[in-house]
This record gives sequence, C-alpha cells and structure tokens, in this order.
Amino acid sequence: MRPPATDGQTVAIKGPSARVAQNMESSLTMPTATSVRAVPAKLLIDNRIVVNNHLSRSRGGKVSFTHIIGFALVEALAQMPEMNHNFAPDDAGKPTLVKPAHVNLGIAIDLARPDGSRQLLVPSIKAAETMDFAAFWTAYETLVKKARDGMHQELLSVCAA
Repeated sequence: MRPPATDGQTVAIKGPSARVAQNMESSLTMPTATSVRAVPAKLLIDNRIVVNNHLSRSRGGKVSFTHIIGFALVEALAQMPEMNHNFAPDDAGKPTLVKPAHVNLGIAIDLARPDGSRQLLVPSIKAAETMDFAAFWTAYETLVKKARDGMHQELLSVCAA
C-alpha cells in the first residue's frame, strides 16, 4: 500500500488562469462531443480470464473490466495528481484551484425500484490511491453490496407500506 496523501489545498487563481477557469466553467453549459477509440484488449481479456479462474479455485469472486479500468484510472491519478485538481468558486465567487488530498473514485450503480423506475447511486471509494488492487477490489465490492442491500431495504419498506 502507498502512504496516504497529505491534506488537500485550495489555491486562489488570479490573472489569465482565472479567465481560463471562468471559460471552462461557462463551457459546461454547452453540449459536448464524444469520441470513440478502438483499443486492442486481447491481453486484458486473457489476463482477466486467468485471474477469474484463479479466484474461482481459491476465494471466489470475479474481476470485471470496471475493476481493472477503475484501478488503472486511480493509478494514473496517483502518478499525475494534478489531473485530480478541479476549479470551484470561493465564498466571494472567485475561481480557486482545489487540490484534493486523495482520489475518491465514484462508482455508478444502477438499481431498479419496485415501480420499474431506475435509481443511480454513486458512492465513492475513499483514498483509493492508497490501496493495492486487492484492497481496491474489496472496497468496490463492499460499496456495491451496501448500495444493493440499502436498495433492498428500501424495497422492503416500500412493499410493506
């Protein structure tokens, strides 16, 4: 495991950088484009099969592509923490640069409600950059189980009413 990161910071942005931050904020109101890239993933697929075969013979469970990609994203952010920085207005509405102390990776979980509608929950794996893959996988699975169990409890209370 890596040592935990230091506390986060907020830094006032001035001059041209403040203007860039304003432009970035206003660009959020405009439609965005999406691009798609084809990436060869044969080795990724083969290695996932090997890992899942090992898990089925030992402790159980499976590794999904979401686990692998999520962990790779966290590893990349640990190597380039500036990619985890964001902009936010201070109390006076002026732009500031926020440098979070940790990488908290949100995992979207789509859950069905009793009426057939869907609910999207996005719990996060806290301080994910401090975890090795096994700890990350465990935290991920725990979050999903808690979200589904919580939804199950909500379903029971709705059905009982």
